[in-house]
Amino acid sequence: MSKLIVIECSDEKSDRLAKQIKDIVAEYEYQPFRGPGKVYEFGPLRIDQPQQEVTIHGNFVSLSRREFQILGLFVSHPNETLPCDFLHNVIWPHPDMKHGIKEVIVQVESLKKKLRLEASGTSCRIIEESTQRGPGYRFEILAK
Repeated sequence: MSKLIVIECSDEKSDRLAKQIKDIVAEYEYQPFRGPGKVYEFGPLRIDQPQQEVTIHGNFVSLSRREFQILGLFVSHPNETLPCDFLHNVIWPHPDMKHGIKEVIVQVESLKKKLRLEASGTSCRIIEESTQRGPGYRFEILAK
């Protein structure tokens, strides 16, 4: 249910109030997902969350903000299948359920293409799996 508040004030005060509200909303909307701030290593794959850097064999891998956030969720939930709707709800500030699953699939496929985990000799991989809630992905850590 929507609510409406009417405030009487001068134009100057209303402009200042409108700016403060916009700043608060913008701050809330665009806060990125922040993982625990750890450094993960899976063979040649190194994920440095505090620095927001990913390297394979010491070579920097350029990821988008969303790809990095998805990877952060994967590594903080190893060997656990995460449904696409869960990933979308956690990472996108305003989840769009109509297009959400497609957005996640596009981002994860791009992430997989950039990382090329199977070809790089890492001890992990990203696997597509079905869940009761629809498609999902699992960040599998391989036994050494």
